Amino acid sequence: MVEAATITGPVKALLMFSKVARRGLDGHGSIEHTLLTTVRRRREIGGADNEMLRAAASDGLEVDVAPERFVFDPGVLLHMARCIRTRAPDIVETHDFKSHFLLWLLRRAGVVTRPRWVAFHHGYTKMSLQVRLFQKLDRLSLRHADKVVTLCQPFVRQLGLLGVASDRIAVIRNAVAPKQRPTEAALALFRTALGLVSTDTVIVSVGRLSREKGHADLIRAFRALIEERPQENYRLVLVGDGSARAELVAAASDLGDRVLFVGHQPDPWPYFCMANLFVLPSHTEGSPLVLFEAMAAGLPIIATAVGGVPEVVQSGVDAILVPPKNISRLTRALAELLSDSAGRSALGAAAQNMARACSPEAYASRLLSVYVDVISADHATAPIVS
Repeated sequence: MVEAATITGPVKALLMFSKVARRGLDGHGSIEHTLLTTVRRRREIGGADNEMLRAAASDGLEVDVAPERFVFDPGVLLHMARCIRTRAPDIVETHDFKSHFLLWLLRRAGVVTRPRWVAFHHGYTKMSLQVRLFQKLDRLSLRHADKVVTLCQPFVRQLGLLGVASDRIAVIRNAVAPKQRPTEAALALFRTALGLVSTDTVIVSVGRLSREKGHADLIRAFRALIEERPQENYRLVLVGDGSARAELVAAASDLGDRVLFVGHQPDPWPYFCMANLFVLPSHTEGSPLVLFEAMAAGLPIIATAVGGVPEVVQSGVDAILVPPKNISRLTRALAELLSDSAGRSALGAAAQNMARACSPEAYASRLLSVYVDVISADHATAPIVS
């Protein structure tokens, strides 16, 4: 069960796992995997205006769609119950706070009792009032899951505050599938289409444009870098969209075409491949998939030391880590790394090696071991009502 209309980080990981699991892993055999989601707009039901449904169909993944007329539509629960009964899964895996809550309601009512429940906790962001309400409901639902999978140790502490027992928490770090790098000719054409020239040094940042992602800090650091080195052809490309876009565009208005906002991209891979440097300036993070994608592209990385980032990369080894919200440290890291081509090459190569170790097979094997533990557990399913 997953709530998404675009190819978010959690959706990418889910589709990656599905491909590996259906192919089969040693000792596990193949896994039958289907999706269940809600949609509000009629156009989305057939896949129009819904990237996730189109991607699932392209991967040959079956999807059950529960039409949702309004927030807290009780018809969604009935539709989900019918889907679960028809599919008769061994495990229901929920991927966001809304799905957690809906499955908890079905279990609490005794409508869905047989499947084991694995809940994925991806962390929280401050978004709309409706989203924040669902996030609060995790306090009710998550402690009743048979297992909660999360991305990093800081989230383990967060789950403990929600009442989730430590023996029901598993940490699985993100991973990324290897991809073919575009040819240099294709990348040159791509850069030209963006208005970049061969002498430009391109800094890229990929992610949702919301305040906790720290893009305002990056723009300020980039401005300080330009003021320090006005003769350099530095360009900043921001890939993504979100609630802070207008605010960020205004903040960067004095920098002209040195800063490019290219919007949401279903596949940002060409942006990683054509750039010279990747920056992740977030104030909070879990185990960000964009970090793994930048590593897989062999990009030198500057990132803030938040969440699970220091669990993935080591500062000075395969990335440069700086404190969050520290504009001067971020500016200095940019200036030092952009002045050191050998250092950039070494960091990029080390990051790429680390990405190879974080393989889809390793991720799938870890998650499948969670499945096995949950199914074979001798203890009874978690109590539905405390």
